[in-house]
Amino acid sequence: MEITLGFLALSIFLLYSVYFIKIIKGNPESFELELLSSLANWMIEKGAKSQVRIWLMLFLSLLLEASYFLLVFLIVANPVILGFTVLFAAFELLHLLVLGLAFKRFFQGQKILKEVFNWKMERSSALLFFTYSLLVLINLWWI
Repeated sequence: MEITLGFLALSIFLLYSVYFIKIIKGNPESFELELLSSLANWMIEKGAKSQVRIWLMLFLSLLLEASYFLLVFLIVANPVILGFTVLFAAFELLHLLVLGLAFKRFFQGQKILKEVFNWKMERSSALLFFTYSLLVLINLWWI
């Protein structure tokens, strides 16, 4: 289980490192615009199928995050990390709920795509995931 947690933490760390660097440098907007543009192009290409895939992606994100946090609870004995895990898991649940509601409104025609993402929340999530995965990796190193 430690290897699985280490693999997940390292994958998250590497995945979020690009966005983390953009945020720290103070210019995440160009990266976010590129992500939004890619999503729009993908949705146009996939058509109606994109809606099902978006919901599937959100559901899989929820499952993956829940699995990640559960592995931390099962493996890590550090009370500070465990406390941070509870707070971060609650934040991520809120984040996915807000994103899910925004996509629901988008698919109902009540929002345009550029209004779906709360970029402050997305940046906070990215910073937290990057930092948290680094802390998990450091903690695993010391086990």
